[in-house]
Amino acid sequence: MPKRKLVFLLYYCLLTLALAGCWDRVEIENRGFAVGSAIDLVEKKADGSYELMLTSQFVVPSGLGAPMQGRGGGQKAYLNISATGESLFQVNREMATLTSQVPFYQHLKVLIVSEDVVKEPNLFGSIMDLFIRDHEMRRGIRIVIAEGEARQILDIVPDNEKIPALYLDSLMENNYKNAGSLKPVHIGEVQELLLSERSYSIPEVHFADKFIQYKGAAVFYGVTNEMVDSLMGEEAKGLAFLTETSTDGSIKVNVNGEMVTVELKSVDRGIHVTPKDKTDIDAKIDIHVNGNVAERFGKASVRMDSYIKKVEKAVEDKIKKMTTQTKDKLQKELKVDVIGVGDNLYQKHYSFWNTVKDDWDKGENYYSQSKININVTAKVQMVGSSDKVKTTGDD
Repeated sequence: MPKRKLVFLLYYCLLTLALAGCWDRVEIENRGFAVGSAIDLVEKKADGSYELMLTSQFVVPSGLGAPMQGRGGGQKAYLNISATGESLFQVNREMATLTSQVPFYQHLKVLIVSEDVVKEPNLFGSIMDLFIRDHEMRRGIRIVIAEGEARQILDIVPDNEKIPALYLDSLMENNYKNAGSLKPVHIGEVQELLLSERSYSIPEVHFADKFIQYKGAAVFYGVTNEMVDSLMGEEAKGLAFLTETSTDGSIKVNVNGEMVTVELKSVDRGIHVTPKDKTDIDAKIDIHVNGNVAERFGKASVRMDSYIKKVEKAVEDKIKKMTTQTKDKLQKELKVDVIGVGDNLYQKHYSFWNTVKDDWDKGENYYSQSKININVTAKVQMVGSSDKVKTTGDD
């Protein structure tokens, strides 16, 4: 039966093709694993285009077990490669010609973008296209804004780390949990913000004596996706209280002329908006803080209700001052809504939102005309295992 034999022959031919399923594989030792990337602005051209520099950090496995450079002469555990061009996609392809390994981005942890880049209107949204569109890029990549050259961040290595990008990734996680900094922002979140044209904030990193400080917040105007200002110090902490549903860290207050440090255990934030008219919008932000007395100077018994109430009142006043300062700068000076008043209108008062959305923090800017009140309550849950350290009389 020649017809039947022909069918079997075709079947076996197709089977051999299926067995070659790994024809395009790349051996793991030939891959260049990128763990961090940085984007800097080289030049803004007369025709409105931009020359950008992409720097990627690749892991050098042979250096992971060796002594750090400068301590025994061991090989570095990372390699930074930079290339420039107008298209980041083409720059990335050019980068592949500068190394013997195939660049692989599925393990990318952090993306660092220079302030010079994000201060240009619409440029930030454009450069994000590659990292959002490329199938190798994961949506969990963390994004930070760098003061100065972003690529310099990828050269800062502390004594206890070997790979700068992984150090920065750990720093962001630990500082957020322990110091009350802004929560890290991921690629997936940025895509949602770009599509919605909402104003937003992204954490910043700064140089400090050969170390990286994860502090501050870059404020972005959602229409053009350009950075309009940077919040630092108390303003940045105030923004964390206004936008985060939970914030760890500590807060230092003054009670009876003496210092008390309260460790924050939980921070709950709620917002309620009552729209009456386009120019008559009332917003109330409630912040409730739970914490423990971690340290205090003085002789008063921390178990006295009157003393605890003073501590709670001092914490409330301190947070109220910080958040009000931040709110006033965002609403009256920058006039951008990064604290979520417009989001609440969209979610709870959709019909009204449709009447103001085109003039919320642009045009007529009804956001800057709204009344925003902040209410803070604090509760001390624990005072520690000791009542007093000094034995002299109470305050």
